[in-house]
Amino acid sequence: MFNPDFYPTPPEVAATMLDPLDLRGRVMVEPSAGSGNLVKACFERGAAEVLAVEPEPKLRAILAAIQGSRLIGNDWLAITADQISHADLVVMNPPFSADERHILHAWAIAPAGCEIVSLCNWNTVDGYRSTRTQQELCTLIEQYGSRQNLGPVFEDAERTTRCEIGMVRLTKPGSRPDADEFDGFFLGPDDIEAQGEGIIPYRRSRDLVNRYVEACRIYDEQLTAGVRLQAQVGGIYKGELGLQITMEGCAASRNSFRKELQKAFWESVIAEMLPREMATSQLQGDINTFVEQQTKVPFTERNLFRMLQIIAGTSEQRIDRAVEAAFDELTRHTKENRWAVEGWATNDAYLFNQKFIVPYLAEPDWSGGTVSLKRWNGNFPRIRDLIKALCYITGRPYAEVEDPACGYDRLEPGVWHDWGFFEFKVYKKGTGHFRFKDPEDWAALNARVARIKGLVLPEKLRRKSTRNTKR
Repeated sequence: MFNPDFYPTPPEVAATMLDPLDLRGRVMVEPSAGSGNLVKACFERGAAEVLAVEPEPKLRAILAAIQGSRLIGNDWLAITADQISHADLVVMNPPFSADERHILHAWAIAPAGCEIVSLCNWNTVDGYRSTRTQQELCTLIEQYGSRQNLGPVFEDAERTTRCEIGMVRLTKPGSRPDADEFDGFFLGPDDIEAQGEGIIPYRRSRDLVNRYVEACRIYDEQLTAGVRLQAQVGGIYKGELGLQITMEGCAASRNSFRKELQKAFWESVIAEMLPREMATSQLQGDINTFVEQQTKVPFTERNLFRMLQIIAGTSEQRIDRAVEAAFDELTRHTKENRWAVEGWATNDAYLFNQKFIVPYLAEPDWSGGTVSLKRWNGNFPRIRDLIKALCYITGRPYAEVEDPACGYDRLEPGVWHDWGFFEFKVYKKGTGHFRFKDPEDWAALNARVARIKGLVLPEKLRRKSTRNTKR
C-alpha cells in the first residue's frame, strides 16, 4: 500500500466510467493516476495522450513507463488552468479523504467544454451531507451533470473497501477556444528585416530562435548517438543500450520535449517583450493550447513577430476576460447564496464593492501566532489578473505593484497588507478580505464591468455607488 488513499480502479469500474465516451484522438487528464489503471484504460479506448498527476515517486516511475502518458505534476491541487487548457476530458479516481476538493479543483481549472468523470465516496454527493464544499459540488452536479451510486464496487478490487462508490459526470459550459485563434500566423513569406525593431528587437528574436533550434538539434544528436552506440556493441553486449534526455526525472519523447521547449520559449518571449499587465493567466492558457494543438508550427522569427502582434492587438479582449472572470467568481459569493457556496453581505451581485471577500485565496499553516502560506490557492491567479487589468485600465505600471507571491510568505492573521490597488488580510481558513485604496480605481473597474456585461444598475445601487465614490 503506497498511502491510505491508494485504491486502484478495477477494470469493470473503468469501463463504466469510460465506455459511454468517445476517447479517440482526445487529450485526457488523470489527476490521481496511481499505478495507471485509468491511464491504460484511456489508451485502450484510443486516447491520444494522458496528462498524469501523481505524488508517489514509485507510482510516478510506473506511469512514466506507459507510452503516451505525460507527468505534469505531483499535486493536483497545485495544477493550474494553463497546464491543461488543451484537454478534452478529466477522468479521475481521487483520494476519498478529499474527493470533493479534487473534483471542485478540476471544475475550476478545466477548459470550457471539458467533460469531467470522477469516482467519489457516495456520501460526498448523496445530498445529505452539509459541509460547504459538498453543497457546492452538489449544486454543480444539479446544474451541469449527474451522479450515480455504483454500490460497493471495490469489494473485490486490488485493494478492497465496502463503502458505496459514487460516480459524478460534469460538462463545463461554453465552447472550446478556437484552436485557430492565431489564424494567419503562418501565411505568406515575411521579410524579418522589414520588421525593424518593432515590438521585439530583431537581434533578440534571432537569438531566441537560434537557441530553440540548437536545443532541438542537440536532442536529435543524442538520439543519433544512441543508435551509434548500439551499433558498436550489438552482438557483443546482450542488453539494449541507448541515450535519453529526461524531464522531471522521466524520459522525454522528441514530441513532448519540443512542446515543453516551445512553451518555455513563448513564456520567455511574453515575460520579456510584453507589458506584464498583458500576461494574464488566460493568455498563458491560450499559449499552452496553441502549442499543444499546433505541433508542426516552427518557432520561427516570423511566427514570433506575428504572435506578439496578435497578442498586442487583442489586449482589450484579454483584459475584459480577466475582469469578467473575477467578477463572475466574486458575485457568486453573496449573502443570497444562490449558488450554494459560502456567501457574505460584503459581496454584491451587481458590482465590485469597495470591500469584498475572496474565498480560497490561500492555504495557511497556523503556528506561533502567524500564518505561513503553504500555497496561494485557486482564486489567487484571478485576483492577480484583476490587478493586471486595473494596471491596464488606469495606466499604472504593473512593475510598481508588489506581488504577495513574492513578498509574503508569513503573515500576521487579520492584519492588513498592501497589494497594489488593494489592502488585504488573510484569515484562518484561507479567506481573503480586500478593500480598494482609491475610490476612483473602484469606480473605473465597475465602469468596465458595466460595459462588458451590458449592465444597467438599479437606481438605488447607482446612488450607493455615487456615495461610496465621494467618500
